[in-house]
Amino acid sequence: MSLSDIPWNQFGPINHFPTRQHLTSGLYPQHPHSPAFIDPGFSQISGTFYPPGQHSYFNMNALSTDEMETFQKLSNEFQANVQGPAVSTRQSSGAIAVEYANADPTFVTKTSALAVTHPLSRTMKGDGNCGWRAVAFGYFESLLGLQNLMQVHHELVRIKSLNVLLDQTGQQEHLYEIFVDATEGVFNQISEAIQNGIQDETFLVNAFNDEYNSNAIITHFRLLTSAWMKLNPHRYQAFLSLPLDQYCATRIDTVRTEIDEVGLQALVDGVIEASGFAVEIMYLDRSEGEVVTPHLLTPSRLSAATICLLYRPGHYDLLYPAEPTVNMEPVVNYQYAMTSNYSPWDQGSLAFDVNTSLMSIPNLMMDPSFGMAPSPMPAAPPSPYSVSPPLEVYHSPMHASPPPMSLASPPPPPRISAPPPPMSSLPPRSSDGPQIRLNPLVMKNNLCHSLPVTTPFKNSPYNQAHFQNQDFEPIHWEPSDSRR
Repeated sequence: MSLSDIPWNQFGPINHFPTRQHLTSGLYPQHPHSPAFIDPGFSQISGTFYPPGQHSYFNMNALSTDEMETFQKLSNEFQANVQGPAVSTRQSSGAIAVEYANADPTFVTKTSALAVTHPLSRTMKGDGNCGWRAVAFGYFESLLGLQNLMQVHHELVRIKSLNVLLDQTGQQEHLYEIFVDATEGVFNQISEAIQNGIQDETFLVNAFNDEYNSNAIITHFRLLTSAWMKLNPHRYQAFLSLPLDQYCATRIDTVRTEIDEVGLQALVDGVIEASGFAVEIMYLDRSEGEVVTPHLLTPSRLSAATICLLYRPGHYDLLYPAEPTVNMEPVVNYQYAMTSNYSPWDQGSLAFDVNTSLMSIPNLMMDPSFGMAPSPMPAAPPSPYSVSPPLEVYHSPMHASPPPMSLASPPPPPRISAPPPPMSSLPPRSSDGPQIRLNPLVMKNNLCHSLPVTTPFKNSPYNQAHFQNQDFEPIHWEPSDSRR
């Protein structure tokens, strides 16, 4: 007897649908994003042919043609009972590390490092659209985060202009316009949120958790990706094991078919890259290293935002990198003596008569020519730059010849005994030596005669020659007065 003569079902029972006990005993991996392996959904198929409580062994030859057709229809329409929202809220990436706590040591190390470099994550529903949904949601979320109304309008116009690709590949406008309208509705919500100063992405999460809106947006992105690939076959055909048209029909256009590497690259090239956003994948695998392996799908350039995807075999989620820390240097105020909020000096502790308002000037006593001892101040040595007494006629000090300078010790700073009286005219100028233009306001006799005009006082608003003094008057001069 040959093998062809033996009935194909002679080797024992086949199509043994596993029960919940078998599924949870470690035969299949228990992954939170793969509940199809955990949920006993096969019972809806096997229950059609066997009453509850009976063993699910059956002979396929015993089925009639109608029963086989029914079986095939139920198999084609079977969908895993995936729980949870299509797009979750942001959560700590530490949950991923906890999930792999008892896994391979490589995963334990990488997920622990991932919780530090990317502390937040967002879970996508594992229904076959997670990769498409992650890219689409990341695109709109990045657009909302920029809070740039003009860029939102620019992106809306750009996405709608891609309808030309659909027209060039034979798509009918009355068939794809409902998907375009759903995408445009999200753009309008983002524009309204920016106008109202809303930065919370809750409305965006709700839009993607609405099954109709979410499926329409994903279908729109699928159609754009398929049209882009058909118009640029030279870029993708070499990476495919089947003709490009067949690949698009079975892996891109068909709903609930997970995106692969080639389709993801085409989605980024045709839809995302022109926005200026970067797209990066973090591969969680058993490759060497202590961190997840990054891969940039867009050209290396300065980007306004980055859509960061976490890839685990057959599933995509969103990651959010840690915010960069900015070391702020302490702010130092380099302005000098710009405030007059100083406590008045105690006049009784001084050995001379002084104007209290003048003594509130900072650093006045730090002037080297101002004596701190109670003894009388020593007389200043004669200097050709000293000013004559008030009753004498003021002469320009430039007419006097300077004495020979000694290299041993420089002369002390000049001391002005008292401000001169107001001048009726400026002193005559001479072509010898530097010319000094003095402000007549410094000659008023309303200043204290017992104090020298120190450098801090000259730079203080109490000086009437200072531009911040309320009585300050600039000098008016004519072009004919310019130096020759």
